[in-house]
Amino acid sequence: MKIVFLGTGSGMPTIKRNVSSIALVFTNSNKLWLWDCGEGTQHQIQKTSLKLSKLEKIFITHLHGDHTFGLPGLLASRGLRGGQDQGNVQIFGPSGLDSYLEQIQNITKTYFPYKIEINIIPQVFSEGILYENEEYLVRYTEVFHNIKTYAYSIEEKKGKCHFLIEKAKKFNIPPGPIYRALKNGEKVKLPDGRIFYGKDFVSNIEKGRKIVFGGDTVFCENLVYISKNADLLIHEATFSQQEEDLAKRNFHSTTSVAAQIARKAQVKQLILTHISPRYSSNNKLTISEKDLLCEAQSIFPETLLAEDFMEYNI
Repeated sequence: MKIVFLGTGSGMPTIKRNVSSIALVFTNSNKLWLWDCGEGTQHQIQKTSLKLSKLEKIFITHLHGDHTFGLPGLLASRGLRGGQDQGNVQIFGPSGLDSYLEQIQNITKTYFPYKIEINIIPQVFSEGILYENEEYLVRYTEVFHNIKTYAYSIEEKKGKCHFLIEKAKKFNIPPGPIYRALKNGEKVKLPDGRIFYGKDFVSNIEKGRKIVFGGDTVFCENLVYISKNADLLIHEATFSQQEEDLAKRNFHSTTSVAAQIARKAQVKQLILTHISPRYSSNNKLTISEKDLLCEAQSIFPETLLAEDFMEYNI
């Protein structure tokens, strides 16, 4: 899996940072999932090797404009690019997301030549399973912002395992499809009547990968819980720890809050995003983006500061 940061700024786009959008690419199939879709996301995608035709799912953390204004345009462009032949798109998010897209479609008379399935997170539950297939499980949890906001985790069900090929040869098991079946943990029966079980021919089974996409939030125990032992936590760090009061007034996190959550959840890697334009190089503040990173690393050393088009392999 690969993370591509399409927009890492907050509030409004700047020359250096577009507003929020993060892509998750499944490198074996090139399938594309998207977290948030701020203004200009489709332009950002055109500057990468990502393909809208591979887009399958979009997860919206909350309905603030810097996370959603790019959604209608992206969906419309996908249709103009032959979307009817590219498969349907599932969209997940808070209440109001369905009416937002419906009103825009009705007012602008935009036609989507493919099915869009909108899945609204039930407000009666603050956490739960949002999506599941044979390979992955997506959970959600409500975090604390000034409107309904969610964080999401994606968990890989099956980790890596090592196939004991020498053991298979010892039992004169013919290679090919039978080896694949055993590696997948299946039961196989040979033409001579012998039966073997996949669990006896694999070792070093590793836990599946886990990625957490945090929404805009102040410190939140729900986010700590869903992030527990994650391989990667992507967390907003809109403000410096020196501007804690400003962060609280705007229901956002500082660098130190993000680092504290990462440390408490015992994640392997923290990446900061949703950076305020106030820390750009042409601003008169004495606090720089480098300072933001240093603040977080002083609490949680395994921290990176995201930039637009930065890629991270998991």
